[in-house]
Amino acid sequence: MDVFTLTMSLTLAVAGLFLCRDYARFLRGAYAVSGRVTSIQQVFVSRPESTECKISKSHVENGYYPVIEYRSPGGAISFTAIDRSASGRFHVGDDIKLLINKTRRQESRICKTVIVLISMLVLLCLDMSAAALISGIYLSAGQIYLASFVITVSLAILVLYARDQDERGTHQLTRVDGNCAQLCLCEPAAFKNWAFSVRDPVQASKIRSSQLFGATCMCSALAIIVIAFQPLTFAVL
Repeated sequence: MDVFTLTMSLTLAVAGLFLCRDYARFLRGAYAVSGRVTSIQQVFVSRPESTECKISKSHVENGYYPVIEYRSPGGAISFTAIDRSASGRFHVGDDIKLLINKTRRQESRICKTVIVLISMLVLLCLDMSAAALISGIYLSAGQIYLASFVITVSLAILVLYARDQDERGTHQLTRVDGNCAQLCLCEPAAFKNWAFSVRDPVQASKIRSSQLFGATCMCSALAIIVIAFQPLTFAVL
């Protein structure tokens, strides 16, 4: 078995491991529930002009904040969405989708598996470039096509992972299908009550799909290694 085939199979195996373990764990860190605006809470605090510059960002600013209610197995739970982006944008009766981030992640984090996957992709690209520049290295058309597919899949996984992190970390209020809005909560109030929320079926489907595709990648990598070892086995016999 040549080094190029080994590098390609290891890259695919690392991508599968990332999908089964790290990406599935990342997806479990958030789920969605449906809520509705029941009332509007007005906040008006008068402060002396001399103290306005000393007020930290943790203070609630003046505005109209929606009181959102959602259903859980334990009954109805309501809270006030104290978010500058949500102030003055809702009316009583508006439907809203709540994306709950249980890990309270505020910025993107790169796990070790992502670093290993990026390193394997760089090594695989260097092997393909060396084969194109050095006349002594030969790659078949099947190897080139398969390596291109592995690189494309791995890059798509990394882009999807980075996009999901950005959506949860920076976009606090976004519009979804129809007139329904989506509110991302990184630090929900009454955190103990959120454990009773029904898990989002769409998120659960994403987790299962990630694990299934990751297992497929790892099985494909194992198949590539087995097929590559067959000529050596026959040569020894």
